[in-house]
Amino acid sequence: MKKSSYILIAVIVVLAAAAAVLAWLNWRSMAGREPATLVIKAGGEEVGSIALEEIEVLGGEEFTAVLRSSGKAPEESVYTGLPLLQVVEAVQPGLIDADSVITVKALDGYAVTYSGEEMLRENHIYLVWLKDGKPLGSKSSGGMGPLLVIPRQHEFGQYWCKFAAEVDIR
Repeated sequence: MKKSSYILIAVIVVLAAAAAVLAWLNWRSMAGREPATLVIKAGGEEVGSIALEEIEVLGGEEFTAVLRSSGKAPEESVYTGLPLLQVVEAVQPGLIDADSVITVKALDGYAVTYSGEEMLRENHIYLVWLKDGKPLGSKSSGGMGPLLVIPRQHEFGQYWCKFAAEVDIR
């Protein structure tokens, strides 16, 4: 084998190891979290958290949304939740403005980013905890929760964040 082949193999091994370490660190940062608690961060630093029971006290409204994902038939359901902005404001007022970038991270490491303008748009980014009047269920039980973020004005499900556990505002 040529020297360049050995170098290429070494680079691939190093990149694979780096990806594995980063995935493990991400998983470890989310492991052990109380799954029915939403952590709020500003600039990567935790400013507070709110449990599902506290979120429910803020109120909730029912709305219909259709989950469209590739390879599956569209699924219409009635969800109960409230604007994610209202939840964040209950923990720490004034964190979100039109120039903010908001990343919602799930227990499984999936993350979705929304603009401040999207968060401030009325009836758009919702945090939900009930589907058709029943709790969303955990990942281990085949559910979507216990917390789910739905951008109501997006047509497709790739902007939804199942198993939501953290909101980071920058």
